[in-house]
Amino acid sequence: MRVNDIQGSSSRALTNQRQASYSNMDYRDVTDVDFKTKRHTNPLNPTYKVRDEDNKVVHAGPILGNQPKTIP
Repeated sequence: MRVNDIQGSSSRALTNQRQASYSNMDYRDVTDVDFKTKRHTNPLNPTYKVRDEDNKVVHAGPILGNQPKTIP
């Protein structure tokens, strides 16, 4: 009456153990430059590329209400 040969018939650890050692002084995940984007945006005055009715790409410029009102 042994069930050791049946997969899933015995319990396993609830969590997976980390394979590599962890160092709290190693911050290469933040400073290492593996990916560098070519995207250039201005968050204060964004422009967007959208398609019109003729399926042509046009730039949508200033958004109504995006800029604060100036004091006269």
